[in-house]
Amino acid sequence: MKKMPLIVLIILMLMVVISGLADSDDVFSHSDEGPDVHRDRSIPPLGMASSPSEVFMVTHMVSFSSMVDEETFLEDNIEKSESMVQRLDTASNELENEGKNVSDLKSMIIDYSDLVSESRSYLEMAQTTSSESEKEAYLDKSRESIIKANSQLKPILDEIKEYMTGPVEITNTTLSAEGSGVAILSGDIDLSFFLSDGKFSVVDFSGDLVIDTDADYKQEYAPDKDGSHDLIMPHAMISYIDVTGNVSMSGSSYTVAIMADRIDLEANGNGEAELVGNGTYHLDNDISKGKENVWMIPIFERD
Repeated sequence: MKKMPLIVLIILMLMVVISGLADSDDVFSHSDEGPDVHRDRSIPPLGMASSPSEVFMVTHMVSFSSMVDEETFLEDNIEKSESMVQRLDTASNELENEGKNVSDLKSMIIDYSDLVSESRSYLEMAQTTSSESEKEAYLDKSRESIIKANSQLKPILDEIKEYMTGPVEITNTTLSAEGSGVAILSGDIDLSFFLSDGKFSVVDFSGDLVIDTDADYKQEYAPDKDGSHDLIMPHAMISYIDVTGNVSMSGSSYTVAIMADRIDLEANGNGEAELVGNGTYHLDNDISKGKENVWMIPIFERD
Protein backbone atom coordinates (compact mmCIF):
# COMPACT_ATOMS: atom_id res chain seq x y z
CA MET A 1 0.00 0.00 0.00
CA LYS A 2 1.03 3.60 -0.51
CA LYS A 3 1.93 5.74 2.44
CA MET A 4 -0.94 7.96 3.44
CA PRO A 5 -0.38 11.72 3.31
CA LEU A 6 -1.12 13.00 6.79
CA ILE A 7 -1.22 16.58 5.58
CA VAL A 8 -4.12 15.67 3.30
CA LEU A 9 -6.25 15.20 6.37
CA ILE A 10 -5.02 18.40 7.93
CA ILE A 11 -6.00 20.38 4.87
CA LEU A 12 -9.17 18.61 3.90
CA MET A 13 -10.99 16.99 6.76
CA LEU A 14 -12.63 19.94 8.42
CA MET A 15 -14.01 21.25 5.14
CA VAL A 16 -14.36 18.21 2.92
CA VAL A 17 -16.13 15.82 5.25
CA ILE A 18 -18.97 18.25 5.69
CA SER A 19 -19.09 19.55 2.13
CA GLY A 20 -17.60 18.89 -1.27
CA LEU A 21 -15.76 20.37 -4.17
CA ALA A 22 -16.71 19.62 -7.76
CA ASP A 23 -14.21 17.89 -10.00
CA SER A 24 -16.38 16.50 -12.75
CA ASP A 25 -18.21 18.11 -15.62
CA ASP A 26 -21.13 15.77 -14.97
CA VAL A 27 -21.76 17.44 -11.64
CA PHE A 28 -22.48 20.76 -13.31
CA SER A 29 -24.58 19.56 -16.22
CA HIS A 30 -28.28 20.35 -16.18
CA SER A 31 -30.41 17.23 -16.17
CA ASP A 32 -33.73 15.85 -15.07
CA GLU A 33 -31.95 12.89 -13.54
CA GLY A 34 -31.91 12.64 -9.75
CA PRO A 35 -28.92 13.26 -7.49
CA ASP A 36 -28.13 9.54 -7.24
CA VAL A 37 -27.49 9.31 -10.97
CA HIS A 38 -25.07 12.22 -10.85
CA ARG A 39 -23.44 10.81 -7.75
CA ASP A 40 -22.54 7.53 -9.43
CA ARG A 41 -21.17 9.13 -12.59
CA SER A 42 -19.22 11.95 -11.00
CA ILE A 43 -16.89 9.98 -8.75
CA PRO A 44 -13.57 9.34 -10.49
CA PRO A 45 -12.46 5.70 -10.66
CA LEU A 46 -10.37 4.55 -7.71
CA GLY A 47 -8.50 1.33 -7.20
CA MET A 48 -7.32 -0.55 -4.18
CA ALA A 49 -3.84 0.92 -4.73
CA SER A 50 -5.15 4.37 -3.84
CA SER A 51 -4.26 5.47 -0.34
CA PRO A 52 -7.09 5.79 2.23
CA SER A 53 -6.94 9.56 2.37
CA GLU A 54 -6.82 9.79 -1.45
CA VAL A 55 -9.95 7.64 -1.56
CA PHE A 56 -11.67 9.71 1.08
CA MET A 57 -10.61 12.95 -0.59
CA VAL A 58 -11.91 12.04 -4.03
CA THR A 59 -15.20 10.56 -2.89
CA HIS A 60 -15.93 13.72 -0.88
CA MET A 61 -14.69 16.16 -3.49
CA VAL A 62 -17.97 15.82 -5.38
CA SER A 63 -20.89 17.82 -4.07
CA PHE A 64 -23.74 15.48 -3.17
CA SER A 65 -26.26 18.19 -2.48
CA SER A 66 -29.52 18.18 -4.39
CA MET A 67 -29.28 19.73 -7.83
CA VAL A 68 -29.58 23.52 -7.73
CA ASP A 69 -29.26 26.16 -10.42
CA GLU A 70 -25.81 26.32 -11.96
CA GLU A 71 -25.04 29.83 -10.75
CA THR A 72 -25.67 28.92 -7.11
CA PHE A 73 -23.77 25.67 -7.50
CA LEU A 74 -20.75 27.44 -8.99
CA GLU A 75 -20.78 30.06 -6.24
CA ASP A 76 -20.79 27.34 -3.59
CA ASN A 77 -17.91 25.42 -5.16
CA ILE A 78 -15.83 28.51 -5.86
CA GLU A 79 -16.13 29.54 -2.21
CA LYS A 80 -14.94 26.10 -1.12
CA SER A 81 -12.05 26.26 -3.58
CA GLU A 82 -11.06 29.69 -2.27
CA SER A 83 -11.02 28.23 1.23
CA MET A 84 -8.86 25.39 -0.08
CA VAL A 85 -6.38 27.92 -1.52
CA GLN A 86 -6.00 29.49 1.92
CA ARG A 87 -5.43 26.11 3.57
CA LEU A 88 -2.88 25.08 0.96
CA ASP A 89 -1.04 28.38 1.39
CA THR A 90 -0.98 27.86 5.15
CA ALA A 91 0.31 24.31 4.79
CA SER A 92 3.03 25.26 2.31
CA ASN A 93 4.17 28.16 4.51
CA GLU A 94 4.34 25.85 7.53
CA LEU A 95 6.45 23.36 5.57
CA GLU A 96 8.69 26.20 4.40
CA ASN A 97 9.14 27.40 7.98
CA GLU A 98 10.28 23.87 8.84
CA GLY A 99 13.08 24.24 6.31
CA LYS A 100 11.48 22.31 3.43
CA ASN A 101 12.06 23.37 -0.18
CA VAL A 102 8.51 24.04 -1.35
CA SER A 103 9.16 26.09 -4.49
CA ASP A 104 7.48 23.52 -6.77
CA LEU A 105 4.56 23.18 -4.37
CA LYS A 106 4.04 26.92 -4.17
CA SER A 107 4.09 27.17 -7.97
CA MET A 108 1.39 24.50 -8.21
CA ILE A 109 -0.73 26.27 -5.60
CA ILE A 110 -0.41 29.55 -7.53
CA ASP A 111 -1.64 27.83 -10.71
CA TYR A 112 -4.56 26.36 -8.78
CA SER A 113 -5.36 29.71 -7.19
CA ASP A 114 -5.27 31.45 -10.58
CA LEU A 115 -7.84 29.02 -11.98
CA VAL A 116 -10.10 29.53 -8.97
CA SER A 117 -9.82 33.31 -9.38
CA GLU A 118 -10.55 32.96 -13.09
CA SER A 119 -13.68 30.97 -12.31
CA ARG A 120 -14.75 33.66 -9.83
CA SER A 121 -14.21 36.42 -12.42
CA TYR A 122 -16.32 34.64 -15.04
CA LEU A 123 -19.08 34.04 -12.52
CA GLU A 124 -19.12 37.72 -11.56
CA MET A 125 -19.37 38.68 -15.25
CA ALA A 126 -22.28 36.27 -15.62
CA GLN A 127 -24.01 37.88 -12.67
CA THR A 128 -23.67 41.41 -14.02
CA THR A 129 -24.44 41.00 -17.72
CA SER A 130 -27.94 41.72 -19.00
CA SER A 131 -27.59 39.38 -21.96
CA GLU A 132 -28.81 35.84 -21.43
CA SER A 133 -26.50 34.47 -24.11
CA GLU A 134 -23.48 36.20 -22.54
CA LYS A 135 -24.51 34.96 -19.12
CA GLU A 136 -24.61 31.38 -20.34
CA ALA A 137 -21.24 31.78 -22.02
CA TYR A 138 -19.66 33.20 -18.85
CA LEU A 139 -21.17 30.42 -16.74
CA ASP A 140 -19.69 27.86 -19.13
CA LYS A 141 -16.26 29.47 -18.77
CA SER A 142 -16.60 29.63 -14.99
CA ARG A 143 -17.52 25.95 -14.89
CA GLU A 144 -14.58 24.99 -17.11
CA SER A 145 -12.16 26.93 -14.91
CA ILE A 146 -13.32 25.39 -11.64
CA ILE A 147 -13.16 21.90 -13.15
CA LYS A 148 -9.59 22.59 -14.28
CA ALA A 149 -8.76 23.97 -10.85
CA ASN A 150 -10.02 20.93 -9.00
CA SER A 151 -8.16 18.63 -11.38
CA GLN A 152 -4.98 20.23 -9.98
CA LEU A 153 -5.67 19.18 -6.40
CA LYS A 154 -4.46 15.58 -6.54
CA PRO A 155 -1.07 16.55 -8.04
CA ILE A 156 -0.74 19.19 -5.31
CA LEU A 157 -1.53 16.66 -2.60
CA ASP A 158 0.86 14.15 -4.18
CA GLU A 159 3.56 16.82 -3.90
CA ILE A 160 2.66 17.60 -0.29
CA LYS A 161 2.82 14.00 0.85
CA GLU A 162 6.45 13.79 -0.20
CA TYR A 163 7.18 15.90 2.89
CA MET A 164 5.15 13.84 5.31
CA THR A 165 5.70 10.69 7.35
CA GLY A 166 3.75 7.52 6.73
CA PRO A 167 0.80 5.98 8.55
CA VAL A 168 0.59 3.56 11.45
CA GLU A 169 1.07 0.09 9.95
CA ILE A 170 -1.23 -2.68 11.21
CA THR A 171 0.34 -6.06 10.40
CA ASN A 172 -1.32 -9.03 12.08
CA THR A 173 -1.57 -6.96 15.21
CA THR A 174 -4.08 -4.88 17.17
CA LEU A 175 -4.23 -1.09 17.18
CA SER A 176 -5.92 0.60 20.14
CA ALA A 177 -6.54 4.34 20.08
CA GLU A 178 -8.51 6.99 21.89
CA GLY A 179 -8.76 10.70 21.32
CA SER A 180 -10.52 13.49 19.48
CA GLY A 181 -10.04 14.41 15.85
CA VAL A 182 -9.88 12.29 12.72
CA ALA A 183 -9.06 8.61 12.26
CA ILE A 184 -8.76 6.97 8.84
CA LEU A 185 -8.22 3.23 8.57
CA SER A 186 -7.91 1.04 5.51
CA GLY A 187 -7.22 -2.56 4.62
CA ASP A 188 -8.36 -6.04 5.63
CA ILE A 189 -9.29 -5.26 9.21
CA ASP A 190 -11.85 -5.92 11.89
CA LEU A 191 -12.71 -2.62 13.54
CA SER A 192 -14.81 -1.60 16.53
CA PHE A 193 -15.21 1.91 17.85
CA PHE A 194 -17.30 4.15 20.05
CA LEU A 195 -18.30 7.67 19.01
CA SER A 196 -19.96 10.49 20.84
CA ASP A 197 -21.86 12.77 18.45
CA GLY A 198 -19.48 11.95 15.60
CA LYS A 199 -19.57 10.93 11.97
CA PHE A 200 -17.98 8.36 9.74
CA SER A 201 -17.84 7.55 6.04
CA VAL A 202 -17.01 4.23 4.42
CA VAL A 203 -15.79 3.17 0.97
CA ASP A 204 -16.16 -0.57 0.32
CA PHE A 205 -13.88 -1.89 -2.44
CA SER A 206 -14.53 -5.61 -2.16
CA GLY A 207 -18.29 -5.64 -1.62
CA ASP A 208 -18.04 -7.77 1.53
CA LEU A 209 -18.07 -5.03 4.16
CA VAL A 210 -20.51 -5.57 7.04
CA ILE A 211 -21.32 -2.83 9.56
CA ASP A 212 -23.08 -3.71 12.80
CA THR A 213 -24.18 -0.95 15.16
CA ASP A 214 -26.37 -0.18 18.12
CA ALA A 215 -25.62 3.52 17.73
CA ASP A 216 -28.05 6.31 17.05
CA TYR A 217 -27.25 7.93 13.71
CA LYS A 218 -28.53 9.67 10.61
CA GLN A 219 -27.63 8.57 7.11
CA GLU A 220 -26.53 11.11 4.51
CA TYR A 221 -26.77 8.57 1.67
CA ALA A 222 -28.98 5.58 2.24
CA PRO A 223 -27.30 2.16 1.97
CA ASP A 224 -29.01 -1.08 1.12
CA LYS A 225 -30.16 -2.91 4.22
CA ASP A 226 -30.24 -6.62 4.85
CA GLY A 227 -33.65 -6.80 6.45
CA SER A 228 -32.46 -5.29 9.72
CA HIS A 229 -32.01 -1.78 11.05
CA ASP A 230 -28.84 -2.92 12.80
CA LEU A 231 -27.07 -4.96 10.11
CA ILE A 232 -26.09 -2.71 7.21
CA MET A 233 -24.45 -3.85 3.97
CA PRO A 234 -22.99 -0.71 2.38
CA HIS A 235 -22.05 -0.37 -1.26
CA ALA A 236 -19.76 2.39 -2.58
CA MET A 237 -19.43 5.42 -0.26
CA ILE A 238 -21.85 5.78 2.64
CA SER A 239 -21.83 8.51 5.30
CA TYR A 240 -23.32 8.47 8.79
CA ILE A 241 -23.73 11.60 10.88
CA ASP A 242 -24.74 12.42 14.46
CA VAL A 243 -23.47 9.01 15.56
CA THR A 244 -23.48 8.16 19.26
CA GLY A 245 -22.80 4.59 20.31
CA ASN A 246 -20.86 1.49 19.35
CA VAL A 247 -20.02 0.48 15.77
CA SER A 248 -18.19 -2.56 14.44
CA MET A 249 -17.23 -3.40 10.87
CA SER A 250 -15.37 -6.07 9.00
CA GLY A 251 -14.27 -6.37 5.37
CA SER A 252 -11.40 -7.48 3.19
CA SER A 253 -10.77 -4.12 1.53
CA TYR A 254 -12.32 -0.89 2.73
CA THR A 255 -11.54 2.60 3.96
CA VAL A 256 -13.32 4.32 6.82
CA ALA A 257 -12.90 7.91 7.98
CA ILE A 258 -14.08 8.76 11.49
CA MET A 259 -14.49 12.23 13.00
CA ALA A 260 -15.54 12.98 16.58
CA ASP A 261 -14.61 14.77 19.76
CA ARG A 262 -14.44 11.35 21.37
CA ILE A 263 -13.16 8.29 19.51
CA ASP A 264 -12.31 4.96 21.16
CA LEU A 265 -11.30 2.30 18.65
CA GLU A 266 -9.66 -1.08 18.28
CA ALA A 267 -8.57 -2.55 14.96
CA ASN A 268 -6.85 -5.82 14.13
CA GLY A 269 -5.74 -7.43 10.89
CA ASN A 270 -3.66 -5.98 8.08
CA GLY A 271 -3.87 -2.37 6.98
CA GLU A 272 -2.91 1.12 8.04
CA ALA A 273 -4.25 4.06 9.98
CA GLU A 274 -3.90 7.80 10.19
CA LEU A 275 -4.71 9.48 13.49
CA VAL A 276 -4.80 13.28 13.53
CA GLY A 277 -5.85 15.32 16.53
CA ASN A 278 -5.41 14.97 20.28
CA GLY A 279 -5.06 11.40 21.45
CA THR A 280 -2.92 8.35 22.14
CA TYR A 281 -2.53 4.92 20.55
CA HIS A 282 -0.52 1.74 20.89
CA LEU A 283 0.02 -1.53 19.05
CA ASP A 284 0.25 -4.95 20.70
CA ASN A 285 4.02 -4.95 20.72
CA ASP A 286 4.09 -1.49 22.33
CA ILE A 287 2.43 -2.72 25.51
CA SER A 288 5.30 -4.92 26.59
CA LYS A 289 7.65 -2.00 26.02
CA GLY A 290 5.48 0.38 28.02
CA LYS A 291 5.26 2.57 24.93
CA GLU A 292 2.39 4.94 24.18
CA ASN A 293 2.22 7.01 21.00
CA VAL A 294 0.42 10.29 20.34
CA TRP A 295 -1.75 11.29 17.42
CA MET A 296 -0.41 13.62 14.73
CA ILE A 297 -0.96 17.27 15.65
CA PRO A 298 -2.77 19.17 12.85
CA ILE A 299 -0.40 21.57 11.15
CA PHE A 300 -2.72 24.53 11.79
CA GLU A 301 -2.63 23.92 15.54
CA ARG A 302 1.13 23.66 16.03
CA ASP A 303 2.86 26.17 18.27
